[in-house]
Amino acid sequence: MADCLLCARLEQIDSGRYPYAVAQLSTGYVNLMECQFYEGTVEFVSRVCVAELHELDPEFRARQLEEMATVAGAVWRAFGPRKLNYEALGNAVPHLHWRIIPRLPDDPNPAGPIWENEEFVAAMKAGTAEPTAARREDLKRRLAAALGARRGRGSPDLRPAADRYAPSCVRVGVGL
Repeated sequence: MADCLLCARLEQIDSGRYPYAVAQLSTGYVNLMECQFYEGTVEFVSRVCVAELHELDPEFRARQLEEMATVAGAVWRAFGPRKLNYEALGNAVPHLHWRIIPRLPDDPNPAGPIWENEEFVAAMKAGTAEPTAARREDLKRRLAAALGARRGRGSPDLRPAADRYAPSCVRVGVGL
């Protein structure tokens, strides 16, 4: 879709211009969220631009949900949360994407939704919770390593990125 923010982002990833890109799976792209107020927050963006989960072809949808669970498992292994939150809102950007938010042991409001945390909402609006470049790369490395080890066999599905991908963006399980 020409005016879709996430379609534009996928083009940035494909051309190596999106520094938060982590990996590509067969149904979507794995990125760190720019706002890292909740450290380790990830988005999994569908390759197909639809607004709603039910709009996906059933086979693709089943694969996407399986891969979303794989991403969630990687977030769990990489960041050690006490709980994961999942979101698929799309009110502002109607391109199916999931946010996976690790709720860490030092969470200031562990029983409440993230949107009740006024500090988080303010940081999100102001763009003040972006990690430094070094921290971003560390978070990406940890997540990519956890994605590669998801089957307990080291990095069986990680392949060198093609030249058109950012050096730190890897393709995972393409063609599964």
